[in-house]
Amino acid sequence: MKKIIENIKKKWIRDTVKTTIMIIILFAVFIGINVVIQKLDLQDIDITQNQLFTLSEISKKQVQNIEKEVTIYLIGFDGENSLSDLAKQYTQTNDKIKTETIENIETRADLKSKYNITDETQVIIIETDENSKILTTDDLYTYDYTTYQQIDISEEKLTNAIADLTKNSRPKIYFLTGHNEYNLSNELTMLNAYLINEINDVETLDLLVTGKIPDDTSLIIIGSPTKDFMDQEVEILTNYINQGGKILWMNDPVLSEEKFPNMQKILDLFGASFQDGIILEQDETKMALQSPNYIIPNIATTNATKDIATDGGILLVNATKIKLASDEELDNLNVIPEVILTTSEEALFRTEVTNTTSSKIETDEQGSFILGVKLTKIIEQDENEKQATLYMLSNNFFISDYQVTIGNSKVSPISFYNNKDYILNTIAELTENEDTISIRKDTGVVTYTATEAQDNMIKIAITIFPTAIIIIGIIVWVMRRKKK
Repeated sequence: MKKIIENIKKKWIRDTVKTTIMIIILFAVFIGINVVIQKLDLQDIDITQNQLFTLSEISKKQVQNIEKEVTIYLIGFDGENSLSDLAKQYTQTNDKIKTETIENIETRADLKSKYNITDETQVIIIETDENSKILTTDDLYTYDYTTYQQIDISEEKLTNAIADLTKNSRPKIYFLTGHNEYNLSNELTMLNAYLINEINDVETLDLLVTGKIPDDTSLIIIGSPTKDFMDQEVEILTNYINQGGKILWMNDPVLSEEKFPNMQKILDLFGASFQDGIILEQDETKMALQSPNYIIPNIATTNATKDIATDGGILLVNATKIKLASDEELDNLNVIPEVILTTSEEALFRTEVTNTTSSKIETDEQGSFILGVKLTKIIEQDENEKQATLYMLSNNFFISDYQVTIGNSKVSPISFYNNKDYILNTIAELTENEDTISIRKDTGVVTYTATEAQDNMIKIAITIFPTAIIIIGIIVWVMRRKKK
């Protein structure tokens, strides 16, 4: 009996050792395969319907010939995330583009100091030797209010940032000063920062100091002047327009009785004017906070607004209306109008601004009013044709960084809805610096839509490997049976 027990123990120990060795070998093979695959840095298989995690062919074409050194820093992210995987694909497309994931900014004191980054910050910094651009996680997603889907624009933002940083030239934008306009260092500090982050050169321009408009001007922005132009300034601006210049003119309601005839001379070249009064929206679906002066305008679809129009729109605060000359007068001026923003048919235009009632009074005009319009003027000189552009917006406050109290919070109007994107897109369009791609990936639903090749690989992974392990197990069992 004792001998039988000892034989059983020996056989049990021997079989256990063999099984343990087999498990260790299989585990070692598994680890070895994973190590090799990680070193090869193979591209992941993207089986989502909209290819959420795969760099598009459009992006590849945009970045594959870039000669400048570009580094993408993912700060505050861990090493295993979809954004890191996406960034690596830029490196695989062009080895001039590097990517680095920094989980703890304390390990990179140089970047922390340079960009004033806090320990909890999650940002993406795209950097070249000359310039850099910063994206926040909020910049990587938008929301479609018609389908109630979250839209992933990570690739769009990264590709456009790289493209912007590697351009040989950048737009030169001048903000007119000298007439109590909105100031870059006070009311428009956030807009100024956004424009610089979009790789624009931004400066102020006093026409009485320079005596002319600089030759490198891409766009002049006029922000609610409250003092009239001088005759010399009218002449300078008229010459600029006749040379095919571009102007973005934003104007808050003028509530005083003071007139600005020289300003109107510039607007008359395009057959347009800002009216003295304020608009009160009556359609509750076209106002915010149940306030008639918080207007959500109708938006025409253009290159600058095609995504914004279906993404919650924009919000104007205390707008006036824009009046255009008759079609015949515009034809005589060689001006082509393109209406961008309008009110509802129920809106009121009020000239008696001291009356604060929100309902209609006798002197109110009711109807649909123009809030934003792009006017293109055809100028024929010496058998040459040029185009001048005046983009008029009947509100300036909506992109300011004044503080507005909403509930218990203070918010800057430029942060309302898509106000920031709207103004940046509009300026990009006017300076011919529009984003080269628009890639918006719906992250609302993820569906299995693998290609045939991907499907075959997945089937191999989920069938062949388990089957092989089962066969090995059977072989071991048979071998043991034979030895009994």
